Amino acid sequence: MVGYVYDDIFTLHGVDSHIENRHRVLTINEVAKNFPFLRLNALKAEKEELYKIHQREYVDWVERAYDEGYRFILNEDTVLTKDSFKVASYAAGSTKPVVDAFAKGILKRAFLNIRPPGHHAEFKTGQGFCIFNNVAFMARYAQSRGFEKILIIDFDVHHGNGTQDIFYRDNTVFYFSTHERNNYPYFTGSEDEIGEGPGEGYNLNRPYGDYCDDETLLRLYDDLPDWFDFDMVLVSAGYDLMREEFISTAQITFEGLRSLIKKIIGFSKGKPVAFLLEGGYELSSLAKSAEVTFEELFKE
Repeated sequence: MVGYVYDDIFTLHGVDSHIENRHRVLTINEVAKNFPFLRLNALKAEKEELYKIHQREYVDWVERAYDEGYRFILNEDTVLTKDSFKVASYAAGSTKPVVDAFAKGILKRAFLNIRPPGHHAEFKTGQGFCIFNNVAFMARYAQSRGFEKILIIDFDVHHGNGTQDIFYRDNTVFYFSTHERNNYPYFTGSEDEIGEGPGEGYNLNRPYGDYCDDETLLRLYDDLPDWFDFDMVLVSAGYDLMREEFISTAQITFEGLRSLIKKIIGFSKGKPVAFLLEGGYELSSLAKSAEVTFEELFKE
């Protein structure tokens, strides 16, 4: 059995003229109808829970920002509309039912078709289309349910600077990212960024150059930390690395993506694994990418 999270509430944030819009989750949801998922209900994160991954002042500001006249966070990349705080709270909180199902032994795999995405949201601020950091929220909630060590794998074409920021001094969460060098957010994601203090050695970036192909990408995943004794794998699944996408130069094919998904699931060694939607903006490519991911999640 494979879990799946989607709710129409995820269509209420943002505007259709922005590339990160409601049609992304609607497109994936149409594909999901062809698979026998166990569907889980969306759930809102409370502010006290969001404070565990974000600065209190930031969370409180997002709650009131639209009413105070703000229409974006930092710049126009990250828009705020009247329902953004609620939708972002549901995107983070909807990770909880998946963790609960993992804890009860009901599920071992899941896909979360949620938005806005999250991996650029740092402790003190959102950015890059992201308001709250969904994968960081899921990791912390999983730890509260007894999953002590969490491996986060991020294959979005952009570096997950927010996830790195939140866990940079933490040795209970290992963050592994492959991403296009010299793409947004431009000034994070180098090989030299390995964590600090207790977290030193628990952050591993593997950036690649322009026009990355399947073989180059897959070879980077040989560096996954086989010494880290994780209890759960969380995947920031950004499909903007595909050849058909327009936001990068990466040339990953659908068969390359399939091989990557297989490699990640194999590396999970039967531990719970969840894929959370991050990037992916060309809708036909996104639909096929989701289909490939679903097919692999349903394989034994």
